[in-house]
Amino acid sequence: MDYKTLAKELFEYIIKTHKPSLEERGHYSRGEMGILICLNFNEGGVTSGHLSEYLSVSTGRVATALKSLEKKGLVVRRTDVTDKRKVIVFITDSGKQFMIDKYNEGIAWTESILRKLDEQDAKEFIRLIKIIVSKS
Repeated sequence: MDYKTLAKELFEYIIKTHKPSLEERGHYSRGEMGILICLNFNEGGVTSGHLSEYLSVSTGRVATALKSLEKKGLVVRRTDVTDKRKVIVFITDSGKQFMIDKYNEGIAWTESILRKLDEQDAKEFIRLIKIIVSKS
């Protein structure tokens, strides 16, 4: 099997039929979404250094994204009570609601895609995606 030819076919098809992603329609960068995802799973908050490592970006880029997210009311930075030199970032209640809304939008979008397939193909698609992700 010629995987490169298949990859080109898939890539070219996606490019030709590309629709703007949710991030492009909204006012949130990928970095901001990555920060919100990380914070959503870390209720105790994290440092900007942790976010930098998690996202594999510079601390400067994290600082810029955090400033924007703070302005939007989705995160808050607080000085660590045990170590005044550390600043811990937390997701706000508005940030949590935003993530719930985005999750629900994502589920609805995924469902609409899967509904274009019959049941067997939808299950096969999910099975293949799980294999790909597990090997990445």
